[in-house]
Amino acid sequence: MSAAIATDLRLLAGQLLMTGIAGSELDAATAQWLLQNGLRAVCLRADNIVDKAQLARLTTDLRRVLGPRALIAIDTAAYPAWLPQPPSAMALSTVGDAELANGTGAATARGLRALGVNWLFAPLLKLDAAGNDAPAAAHAFGGDPAQATAMTLAWMAGCQSEGVACCARLYLPQQAAGTALPSVDKTRSQLEEHDFVPFRQAAAHAASMMSAHVSYPALDAQLPVSLSHAVMHGLLRKQWGYGGVLITPGIDAHGVDVSARALAAGADMALLPDAARLPAALDAVGAALASGALPLQSAGVRLQRLAAMAERYPAGAGLYAQEAADRIVMAEARRCCQSTAPLPPN
Repeated sequence: MSAAIATDLRLLAGQLLMTGIAGSELDAATAQWLLQNGLRAVCLRADNIVDKAQLARLTTDLRRVLGPRALIAIDTAAYPAWLPQPPSAMALSTVGDAELANGTGAATARGLRALGVNWLFAPLLKLDAAGNDAPAAAHAFGGDPAQATAMTLAWMAGCQSEGVACCARLYLPQQAAGTALPSVDKTRSQLEEHDFVPFRQAAAHAASMMSAHVSYPALDAQLPVSLSHAVMHGLLRKQWGYGGVLITPGIDAHGVDVSARALAAGADMALLPDAARLPAALDAVGAALASGALPLQSAGVRLQRLAAMAERYPAGAGLYAQEAADRIVMAEARRCCQSTAPLPPN
């Protein structure tokens, strides 16, 4: 293989990977590194965020480097503290008011879009009542599948109508490094009738969906969801007809890079928040492209889906003209959720 072809394949690999960056400013070395590796997507973490002016400056600098189809994502755990604060997804599920959920989703997106963020890794879904006392579980819609679905779709419609792409994903408790992957030992019919209800409905509306390193033996006895072609392609793409962007974590519970395998299974992009992991992932994905394990034609289809999402939800900071009104929206939403919260036991 010539050096030119190897370089092209590595740059193509960079378009299929998302990374994180260190610090609150984009320094020259990091900017050059992103450019050299063809990156177009960055996930912001809490340690990247200081205040409004700083974050707007950071996302502006990132857009300059990542290009016109930049994807700048944020997780719910890193939601800026100075923006109008929504009630928790769990509280919205309990209230069951679709209009309220839609309004909070829209207000959430307006605040993020004004800061230059165009991809939010939400909504999370959690139908299993176990572990609902974990702090992070409050970020997830849950409860009865029908109600969780209705609230999820309403919230997501509001968010995407205001220019921020959503990402439907499964809530998972934090795992210790090296622990076994979680397994859901249910029959196919149990999964279809309960666990998958909101995801199947979301597939018609979500700009993106995130797979997880979770084992469903009824679907694939050998591989977790994110590495299973039977699930990523067979279930999500063919059975559910999902046409949006599929993103997956690039590291499994054992600390092993699985980006190339996840892309080959059907993911459009692999997420590696730790930039130190990216060189190995670039090498692995570039090698998969060179060998045909990840065919160039299918890589092109993935790039088209990513480009379509970036064009529909362009990144660009601007004036937050509705901030005062959104503070009222969020305050009213929190009041409604508090007023309907169940009373503590005597």
